[in-house]
Amino acid sequence: MAGCSNNVLMKEECENHEKCMKMIQAVLDGSASKEEIEHFKSNIDVCKPCFDGYQLEKSIKDCLQTKVEKKYCPQNTVDQLKAKIGIGLLLLGGFLIKLKVIQEIFLS
Repeated sequence: MAGCSNNVLMKEECENHEKCMKMIQAVLDGSASKEEIEHFKSNIDVCKPCFDGYQLEKSIKDCLQTKVEKKYCPQNTVDQLKAKIGIGLLLLGGFLIKLKVIQEIFLS
């Protein structure tokens, strides 16, 4: 980021901070388009809140990538979870049908 190293006077307030923070997230997670990345690069050096926000978010992402251990989940476990979720949805559906029947009986 050239803004800090070139002693360029950066603005102290960002009028679009929420939108800029969404852009920073998109740049960091790789979902930003080429145009969005170019726009980001051309503006990050002039806005101190956005520059600081970018540095913080990038530090957090880098830290998480080095500290969080990725583990493989066996397919058997995935299949068991899907089956349990399916059974749970069926039970919930049955409960909702019974509730509707009860409502019809008492509200009719």
